[in-house]
Amino acid sequence: MKSKNIIFLEILVITLAILVIGFSIGFYVESFRTNSIINNYKKFEIEALDLRLQNYYYQIMDYTSCDNAIKQNLIFADNLYNKGLLIDKYEQANQITDDILLEKKRYVLLKTELWLNSILLKNKCGKPFHTLVYLYSQTQDKMKEAEQETISNVLKQVKDEKGNKVILLPIAGDLGLDIVNMQLRVYNITYLPSIIIDENSTLAGFHSKEEIESYLK
Repeated sequence: MKSKNIIFLEILVITLAILVIGFSIGFYVESFRTNSIINNYKKFEIEALDLRLQNYYYQIMDYTSCDNAIKQNLIFADNLYNKGLLIDKYEQANQITDDILLEKKRYVLLKTELWLNSILLKNKCGKPFHTLVYLYSQTQDKMKEAEQETISNVLKQVKDEKGNKVILLPIAGDLGLDIVNMQLRVYNITYLPSIIIDENSTLAGFHSKEEIESYLK
């Protein structure tokens, strides 16, 4: 009987220890996740404020500041583009979570603000570069996914060849963001994917590299 009690106590102690360890690990993981979300949100606030201040500056600057402003705008565009590639890797690995979706919405908002800044800068500085705004869908349809992957590859080729002469802005058009929905209405876009070239021409669906480049004269 005594040995049975000892065994029971040992099992109880081990069970309690496992529960405590499991609770501690869960608390640590949740704490890390919460801190990560807070840090990402702070970074987003800083980036959004940076872009907004750039917008104010573009409005008051004179033509002599164009070179520096264009250079900074291109740096910001490249940084955001690389961030988008990282998010795409998570999507392709089927790691879509609420946090990733939130991060994507932040990314789209920053891209849209960068686009508006680019429009202002082009008008201020005599259209020194082109904008290619690629509005795509978050669809799970395999055929549309294949179409969008093909378009993405074509646009990447155009960007690689044109370099700083083109700012490429991939923007998810169906995340329910009001500013993006407004742009869809402004440019009368009813089909995703679509490409807006220099705020003048809209191409729905797939178009060849040569056809896209014909608008970049």
